Amino acid sequence: MFKSGVLADGELTMSDQGVVQGSPCSPVIANVFAHYVIDEWFEEVVKAHCKGRVELFRYGDDGVICCQLSEDAARIRSALSKRLEKYKLKLNEDKTTCVSFSRREFGQGKAQGVFHFLGFTFFWGRTRKGKPVPKVKTQGKRMRSKLKNVNEWARSVRNKYRLIHIWKLFRTKLEGHIRYFGVSFNIKRVSVFVSKAVRILYKWLNRRSQRKSFNWRKFELFMSRFPLPKIKVHHLLF
Repeated sequence: MFKSGVLADGELTMSDQGVVQGSPCSPVIANVFAHYVIDEWFEEVVKAHCKGRVELFRYGDDGVICCQLSEDAARIRSALSKRLEKYKLKLNEDKTTCVSFSRREFGQGKAQGVFHFLGFTFFWGRTRKGKPVPKVKTQGKRMRSKLKNVNEWARSVRNKYRLIHIWKLFRTKLEGHIRYFGVSFNIKRVSVFVSKAVRILYKWLNRRSQRKSFNWRKFELFMSRFPLPKIKVHHLLF
């Protein structure tokens, strides 16, 4: 796993440096390395030099740093770049930004920024009683990517398996999506995804032959017999 090469266009390329991308060892080693380079440094050094409260939330190579004071945020960004360079790593400037995300300022009517993390967009909203509350929704880019994947999958399997098997696989995929994205305030986006995914599958099922397999009415009857996974909140944030 450490010494395996990369096979591309029939040519095997070997390297004596690093771990091959795609190896099961790669994310494990990367996470161990990031724990030392970023996590421990943040807890032991960064927090001691900040005037306000700061917290790091990291998953793999993606992370969010929350700062009580804007001056701390600017100093951490500069220090993080230097820290990574020390270990021959580089901060992705295109995906790194500082945004204002203040409950107090939002309550005062000042526009606040949004940020993306792990496929979700974080933004400020209000409860039914009008109180400010941080909310999440499926990131638009992630939803478009997943719908594209559904389209490619449905096109590739429409003639490979029997209908009932395709439908079983489809329901499993939807169940995974619902369980991951089914969080507080995001049910509307999950419902939109499921609805569009069903329409995509319906389109490709009707291209299994020169004659249509279904009209929409018959497809609805089929879904009532073999229902879709229930859309619900699996993770309560508040």
